[in-house]
Amino acid sequence: MNAKVTLIYRFIIAVLFLASISFSYAVEVKGLYTGKILVTDKSQKTRVKAHKWAIEQVLTKVTGSREILNNKTVQYEIRVKTANYIKSFTFDTDSQNRVFLVDQFDQTKIDALVRKVGASIWGQRRPKAVLWLVLEEGLNRTIVNEQEFQQIAEVINQSSENRGLPLTLPLMDEQDSETIYSSDVWAKFDGVVSKASQRYEAEYFVMARLRAVDNFKEPEYQSGWLLDFSIFKDRRFLTKGTSNGDQFYVLKELVNSLGDYFASQYSVSNQQIKQQNIEFTISNLKSMLDLKLVEKHLTNLPPIKKVYLHEVNADQARFTLWLSGQGLDVIRALSLLPNFERVETQSVSKAPELSVEQQLDLLTKEYTNSDAEADGTNLDIKQISVLNYRWLNR
Repeated sequence: MNAKVTLIYRFIIAVLFLASISFSYAVEVKGLYTGKILVTDKSQKTRVKAHKWAIEQVLTKVTGSREILNNKTVQYEIRVKTANYIKSFTFDTDSQNRVFLVDQFDQTKIDALVRKVGASIWGQRRPKAVLWLVLEEGLNRTIVNEQEFQQIAEVINQSSENRGLPLTLPLMDEQDSETIYSSDVWAKFDGVVSKASQRYEAEYFVMARLRAVDNFKEPEYQSGWLLDFSIFKDRRFLTKGTSNGDQFYVLKELVNSLGDYFASQYSVSNQQIKQQNIEFTISNLKSMLDLKLVEKHLTNLPPIKKVYLHEVNADQARFTLWLSGQGLDVIRALSLLPNFERVETQSVSKAPELSVEQQLDLLTKEYTNSDAEADGTNLDIKQISVLNYRWLNR
């Protein structure tokens, strides 16, 4: 980069340092390193217990998985050294006079613990989903919304916050009422639900059914509530699940299952890898503003530790990306950002009719040794040395 371009570039950086960016495909989740626990009093005994629950909450949010709490090293740190991870704490009283202990944890120390035990880190930018939940009560079936089902909505919202999951309940206002009926969700008419979900700018939608069950009539279930759900992207089915128990339990399990699924798709593994860096080229840059936005996005991606700009030539820029994950992790993370479009290469052809997940599946098959063990723990990932993308200034 010549001296004139370098000077302009640095000036633009200074001017645009505080620029903000918003996307409809994913949401930037705040408070991942903040734990919030409901307490009955402010005594020291209560605080000690709440601090431990708070760090468990934070570790689950940061990694996107409850499995980290089963690690013996993590269990020891929680049991003995929780105080070492806390930056500050306070008490907060809500509108219902409930008291919460709010812990702010040290991000550097939390991340270091996660890396130490080889767990994954799920970045702040996370896919948004809209939940279409139908509650059956006698002969009535109703789509759950916050206005009519405040208690259920509170359980879902609190569970979503605990998992760091951007999950939205429909408004069920006049617009929704004219577009979708409870029968559409109950019968899993994905076309209708997909259309109704568009107004919420969510990348995924979930169809769920909640009904009371009696063990005498349905011996395969325990008496209580049965909840089943299916996850879709556009109109493509992804996965499903079922839980059975009391109402609050099945609602929390629903959110936990959604969190587990999305984290498995987007969190970045910290397992030891051979690959240290890749060359990243981006084209179709119309201005220095575009260049700055590209660099900012790359810097904020969890799989990337450091970004170095080598050169700018016409509408194209070339970077070196130092990784904390694998090349496939970078591709997966970029799939959440609508401004980045992967350019076809000879090794991997991007078919327009394929979804992001299907493209990633093809990439995984190409770059993964087919003789690897079935559990995926010993995958021999070939190096992805070059990635080419096109910038879409939307």
